Amino acid sequence: MELSSDGIILHSRSGTDRNRDYKRALELLMARFDHAGIPYEIYLDSRPVQHIPLTQRRLAFDRVAAISTRFDQLVRAMNAGSASHGAWRRLLIATPGSGSEELVAALNAHAVSPTIERLPASQLRQVTSAHIHKAVARLLAGEDAPNFASSRDYDALTDDGVPLAPKKVFGLALEEAVGIDAYPGHFSAGWGQVCFELLETAGLWIVPKSGGDPRPRPRSAEVEAELADLAPTEEERSWIEGNPKIVSHLKRERQPGLAKQKRAEFIAEHGRLFCEECRLDPVERYGPEAGHACIEVHHHRVHVANMKPGHLTLTDDLKCLCANCHRVLHRKLTLGLAAWTA
Repeated sequence: MELSSDGIILHSRSGTDRNRDYKRALELLMARFDHAGIPYEIYLDSRPVQHIPLTQRRLAFDRVAAISTRFDQLVRAMNAGSASHGAWRRLLIATPGSGSEELVAALNAHAVSPTIERLPASQLRQVTSAHIHKAVARLLAGEDAPNFASSRDYDALTDDGVPLAPKKVFGLALEEAVGIDAYPGHFSAGWGQVCFELLETAGLWIVPKSGGDPRPRPRSAEVEAELADLAPTEEERSWIEGNPKIVSHLKRERQPGLAKQKRAEFIAEHGRLFCEECRLDPVERYGPEAGHACIEVHHHRVHVANMKPGHLTLTDDLKCLCANCHRVLHRKLTLGLAAWTA
């Protein structure tokens, strides 16, 4: 968005990468100009039509309609006559008779934000695991979800233990799935809510933050059945209380022959066995007989807890870790401690 001699230029939104604030910016512009009593006209200003006289590019909309209704009308008008129905194009918001100082004052004035209504579950369920994985990748790459604050009660952990704010992940995924600017008021987060359900289906681990909501996560009948076959240690039981999804994780790691195969392949590739995290070489320290027993295998793929019955785990899905690093990682996965850097 930029000031011009005719008013304000609102740049187009291209896919999910350019001008992600397009809808919010246009609605805010209209709301604040209404509030300041500044008259305005909106014109299509995409490069292919800039040679056309301005009067032929004016977009019609109902000036007394709700802001959200006006936005929908403008989108339909800007796509009229094209094969696209959802492109958000470059616009000129012309404000004849208003100087730049008046426009800046109007934009900086306090105005009521568009009303945010809770979305129905059917719309929230349009979010798929692919949308969530893309949101995770964007956050891990350093992007932010500016409409959402940091989490107070829970973290959504990747399987490498990196903590993310659950509502930020789901908010970005919702924007991708539904094509809206998502806000906290659009959905709830917590056990039994669609947000947490879909995040866990996508393979994230939801854990309480230190000092956060102390309420335990309910165990499903499926988790109870798996727990009966696992015979966990006392420490593993405490991990499971922190996050029952680790039951599936532990069972996968205990598949017969899997650790042996991974160790053999690792030695063939690297010539020796060592911890991929702390670089401990147990054979050098403890000798070959005891040394090999110090290295354990860990599932490091995000979706391990959601593998379907009969899934064949590949050794590329595994990581060689010393017993200490493996234990610390499991604890981080369940208690939401500092991020694990894999």
